[in-house]
Amino acid sequence: LHFDDTVESGPDAPLAQPIEAGGVRIGNRFCILPMEGWDGTPSGEPSELTRRRWRNFGLSGAKLIWGGEAVAVRHDGRANPNQLLLTKSNQRSIGSLRDDLLKAHRETFGSNADGDLYVGLQITHSGRFARPDVWNQSAPLAACQHPILDKRFPNGVRVLADDELDQLIEDYIAAAKLAAECGYQFVDAKACHGYLGHELLGATTRPGKYGGTRENRFRF
Repeated sequence: LHFDDTVESGPDAPLAQPIEAGGVRIGNRFCILPMEGWDGTPSGEPSELTRRRWRNFGLSGAKLIWGGEAVAVRHDGRANPNQLLLTKSNQRSIGSLRDDLLKAHRETFGSNADGDLYVGLQITHSGRFARPDVWNQSAPLAACQHPILDKRFPNGVRVLADDELDQLIEDYIAAAKLAAECGYQFVDAKACHGYLGHELLGATTRPGKYGGTRENRFRF
């Protein structure tokens, strides 16, 4: 790969240029990617440390906030007991993170600076890697049996039934609607690192409408 000898900076630099995709204009090429937070409250609301991080997202100057961090759609899908949770009771506090980010961005870059800022939220269920109640106590809800991964859980792994996945889809939809009401411009359904959405994509041994064929594995 060819690399420039120096990284250009300033308003004419390549990374400072806007980009348009799908009818959306984003003010530059810098992006904040979603990580997994460990500093929310036990009820899934942001702490002051969480708020500080989101204010820093706004201060950074990045114009695409790709989720900020992974937010569980229900309690049993939390990857740790301090992960954020998006429910009706938590909606206002999750929405206030976006407000904090926008305020910091405007104060730093101008009152109209958020016109080309695009802020979304990543929503997730951690599946077999869920630890919703105690940080070192697994409570796995798997997409399928796995001869290697199942060995990590001496107490066994419960595979979610089709009707439970039907309900979980509704939980994702409900969380997406809550995010939209908060002003988030998109949601990203997390499907990586072996979490539930990712595991379903590879659930070739699962019977029923969510496993086996490619069509079934993508149904969720």
